[in-house]
Amino acid sequence: MDGLTLAFIPIAALLTVTPGSDTMLVVNNTLTRSTSDGLCTVAGINAGLIVHAMASAFGLSMILMNSATAFEFVKLAGALYIIYLGVQSLRRSRSSEEEQSTIVHSQKRSISASIREGFLTNVLNPKVAVFYLALLPQFISPADNLIEKSFQLMIIHLCMGILWFSFITLALGKMRPFISGNKFKKRLEAISGVVFIALGLKMALSKN
Repeated sequence: MDGLTLAFIPIAALLTVTPGSDTMLVVNNTLTRSTSDGLCTVAGINAGLIVHAMASAFGLSMILMNSATAFEFVKLAGALYIIYLGVQSLRRSRSSEEEQSTIVHSQKRSISASIREGFLTNVLNPKVAVFYLALLPQFISPADNLIEKSFQLMIIHLCMGILWFSFITLALGKMRPFISGNKFKKRLEAISGVVFIALGLKMALSKN
C-alpha cells in the first residue's frame, strides 16, 4: 500500500463517522423497525457510495461540479426526499396504535423499503459526488491507473462504511429490547422527523 493510499485512510474514516442524514436514517430505522431494517439501510447507503465512486472514476461527477443547473436539480431532489422522510416520520409519531401496527406490518413485508431509503438518501446527495471528485484525485499519482486506483480507494471507503454503520446498527439492536416501547418509538419518530426536515431544508438552502 503506497503513501497516498495510507494518507487517504484517516480522511475517509473521518468522512465515514461524521454524522449526517445517513447516520440519522440508520438510527431511526434500527430503533423504530428492526436490526434487519437497519442493516438493509446500511446496504442501501453503501450501494449509493458505489454509485458516487463509479461516477467519480468515470468523470460523471464533473457534470455536477461544472453545471449549476444539474447540481441544483440533484440537490433539490435529495432535499425533497429527506424532507419526505421527515414528514413520514412525523406522521408515524402521531398515528394511533392501530395505524402503527399496520405501518409496521407493511414495513416488515417490504424490507426493500429500508434499502431504497438508504440508497436514495445517499445517492441524491450531490455534495458526496462532488466530494469524491475533489478528494480522490488528491490520492492518485500520475503513474497510477486512474480507474484501478479510484476503485481501490472506493473499496477502502466502502469497507469503512459497512463496518461503521453495521457497528451502529448492531449496537442499537442490542438496546432495542430496553427501549422498544410504543411511546419511545413515537418520540424517536418525532425527533427523527424534525431532524430530517431540518437536514433537508439545510441541503435545499445551502450554496453550491
